[in-house]
Amino acid sequence: MATYKQEAVVLRAYDLGEADRILTMITATRGLRRAVAKGVKRTKSKFGGRLEPFTHLDAVLHEGRNLDTVVQVEIIRSHEPVRADYAKFLFGEAMLEMIEKSLHEYQIIPRLFDALRVTLDVLEGDVCEPALLLAAFEFKVCSLIGYHPHLDCCLHCGRKIEGEKVCLDLAGGGIVCSRCLPGVENRQNVSDDCLSLIRCLLHEDMATISCRSEDPRICREVLTAAFRFSESFLDRPLKSRQVVMGYLERGIP
Repeated sequence: MATYKQEAVVLRAYDLGEADRILTMITATRGLRRAVAKGVKRTKSKFGGRLEPFTHLDAVLHEGRNLDTVVQVEIIRSHEPVRADYAKFLFGEAMLEMIEKSLHEYQIIPRLFDALRVTLDVLEGDVCEPALLLAAFEFKVCSLIGYHPHLDCCLHCGRKIEGEKVCLDLAGGGIVCSRCLPGVENRQNVSDDCLSLIRCLLHEDMATISCRSEDPRICREVLTAAFRFSESFLDRPLKSRQVVMGYLERGIP
């Protein structure tokens, strides 16, 4: 088995026995990997607190049959400000879950690692509306994996939609006009403002999105659409949806 060096972001960590910890990471060129960090929970461990979720690191790993082994790590960016801020932590956790549930182990999706790395860097700074950053991230991840939202014309009849009620066909991956709406079962209602904002998010970079200041109700509507679109694509629930949306609802009168 080979030893290799990779940039990685830790997505999840859980205990194995009394001293070890298993990490799930997305790597720059080797996809999703699981590795054991031996002795990490001991007081004199050489890894210390460097293997927490969100941490962007350079890792030396030894390839194993079922689990790789962490040999050495150097922190590139700890993202401690994300862990220290409750709201940022919630939105960041949702991003990590989105990545983990989007990939099978060893699966490589070009640009996905960079999408997470850049978004976490932006989240760490001043963000006007974290909900928009998360929504944009989820839509962009879906797009990178091959489920790009079709938002210009009706997915069923191809007609340009202007000034009428529309829905997202979650199974089909696009908007549907009022004429075709009766035949769509798995759908999410979206307002004109919500649809316009989603279109903008898909074409803007994360730094620009972080400076956007929008009506909190529209932000919540956009994020709801992003969660439901993502869950339909993944064909599995995202645990973070209930936590994040509950947090937003408590903050909106």
